[in-house]
Amino acid sequence: MLEQRRRRGRRHRNRADRPRSEQLADFGIRQFELDVFADPDGGLYANRAANPVVGLPVESGEPALDEPGFKVLHTQDFDYATTCLTLVACLGEIDTWSADHPNHLPIVVLVELKSLSVPEAAAEEGIDLTIDLPWAVPVETTAEVLGALDAEVRSALSPERLLDPDEVRGDAASLTDAVEGIGWPELADTRGQVVVVLNDAGAQRDLYIADTPVLEGRPMFTSSTPGAPDAAFVRFDDPTDPSLDAATSAGYLIRTRTDSPTVDARENDTAKLDAALAGGAQYLSTDYYEPSTYFDSPYVVMLPGGAIARCNPVTAPASCSPELLAE
Repeated sequence: MLEQRRRRGRRHRNRADRPRSEQLADFGIRQFELDVFADPDGGLYANRAANPVVGLPVESGEPALDEPGFKVLHTQDFDYATTCLTLVACLGEIDTWSADHPNHLPIVVLVELKSLSVPEAAAEEGIDLTIDLPWAVPVETTAEVLGALDAEVRSALSPERLLDPDEVRGDAASLTDAVEGIGWPELADTRGQVVVVLNDAGAQRDLYIADTPVLEGRPMFTSSTPGAPDAAFVRFDDPTDPSLDAATSAGYLIRTRTDSPTVDARENDTAKLDAALAGGAQYLSTDYYEPSTYFDSPYVVMLPGGAIARCNPVTAPASCSPELLAE
């Protein structure tokens, strides 16, 4: 049984509640999700197209948005409320904190590359957006864009802190052979490291693995499917999915969600949270590591006793001790 599979961790999305270093240090967050937008020339998201509707200026006044590189935004043209506006800045903050706390449990960063405009995203949700504004047109995801994303990940995270697919695969023929046959590296060998995942299981993932099905030379893992050559990390949004615990027991690193956006928290419905805590996923995904300030509900996600991590209830052997899972 592998140490890394005995650990449970919480995460937080890229909303502008608290800086990442504060979430890491004070709340024990060990997973983040970053919504990123390609901006190779710079300035694509410097203006906030929706602001005139509420009488606010269009210009953001943020110099970082004028520079080339991937931007971290909650919703382009509407909501720029993030604590770091660029991917390099977000990862750099994590890298700095990691260097200062070299014994920390592995941190997972899910990078979700956005490519829909506001009207396109609204249409996907069945919303008829009739407001005619100069909406930003996102850059199409191409092999070149993914290559640039790889470059930014490597530039922002020190090599000794980035745990990449080559290191996990080792001499195995594929990632799935490695994790099912050998497992992820021992926890003692992954303390102080960061795992970055391309958070897409569709066309972007297909493009990312097109030239390297086992992710050779890539800095990011993929959100894959058990048994696929690139499979080491698997995402189950539903904690009650009957395949989740089997995938955990097979050796995969699993992320699941404790709640749907705002719905469960508003109603203080802990059914999904209870299922996630009882299951085998190593990382639990939530927006509510502390109670919301936007609505009146006591809903909050914490591991028992406020721990950063605990022994996995599905895969941990009897010898697993919570004291081994500090930091």
